[in-house]
Amino acid sequence: MLRVAIFVLALALPAWIGLSLLVVLGRARYDRGQEVRVGDLRSHEAARLIQRGRGRPRTDWGRWRRVAALARLARAHHPAASQLLHPALADPDPRIASAAIRSLGDLGDGWAIDILISALRDGSAPRSRIAAQLERLAPVPGPRFVPLLRHPHPAVRFWAATLLGPYPELGRESLIALTWDSDPNVRAAAVETLGSRSGNAVGAATLARLDDPAWFVRVHAARAAGHVVGAEAAPSITPLLADRQWWVRTAAKDALRGMGSDAVPALLAVLGHPDAFARNGAAEVLQDVGFVDTLAFEQPSSPLLERIYEAGGERLREAAQSRAARHASRRTERAA
Repeated sequence: MLRVAIFVLALALPAWIGLSLLVVLGRARYDRGQEVRVGDLRSHEAARLIQRGRGRPRTDWGRWRRVAALARLARAHHPAASQLLHPALADPDPRIASAAIRSLGDLGDGWAIDILISALRDGSAPRSRIAAQLERLAPVPGPRFVPLLRHPHPAVRFWAATLLGPYPELGRESLIALTWDSDPNVRAAAVETLGSRSGNAVGAATLARLDDPAWFVRVHAARAAGHVVGAEAAPSITPLLADRQWWVRTAAKDALRGMGSDAVPALLAVLGHPDAFARNGAAEVLQDVGFVDTLAFEQPSSPLLERIYEAGGERLREAAQSRAARHASRRTERAA
């Protein structure tokens, strides 16, 4: 059996090496093929590509040829690319529009970014696809997003606030102002982006949205406030443990867990809350930050521990007591 295995391995290894070399060489050849320059395009070839790029094909084959022509002209940085890609963004065929957006993103030149920003502003093409290309071009387009925070259309303000996430030095005051925007999606995007910032004004803006009428804004506000303000936000976040929306309660628990033992005083105050969700959530976080285990190890008869068990339910009690028993057993073994 061993000889057979060695024989099979001896045959398979050269084949695997040969296949790997073919893949690497094929990829290198493909990459070289993508690196087209204007000088590589002969005049008659460029003219043919421009004609295809301007066409209005009615068949799938014609659409594919137009998409390929636009992509090739873009890779070659041909002067006609900008004239062809801009109108292609508004093409009624979503495949043509998507190809134009992708080609502009692949280019990444200043004029290509300007076209994408313009399309994001006027909605001539799907904004989500445009935003995906602008996001991957970071950090070049960052400063161009800031003016869009004051655009009259809420969809533009939303995408501007979202795209400014990786740029902590940009748009701080405008983002704070947008936490009071009339559109809840804009408020949510602004609060989420502010979660990566710091400062008293930023913290106050995130805390102010903890009671927002839109539940998804409260979700982002809980996480942002926990990150920006820290443990000082715990008394303001714990009321969300009684929120009617599961996502809000989950976000509040995540934020409180991130504070560790610093959140314990605020959580203990919730154990007497009239809402069962709030009591249970507080007990769960107290367990997750290690407070329950500490009491179970050191003060198993503590009245406070019993209150936490009552709030958390039988599963929490059983899990904590099981961990305490294992801890005691290991300690006994070490002592022996």
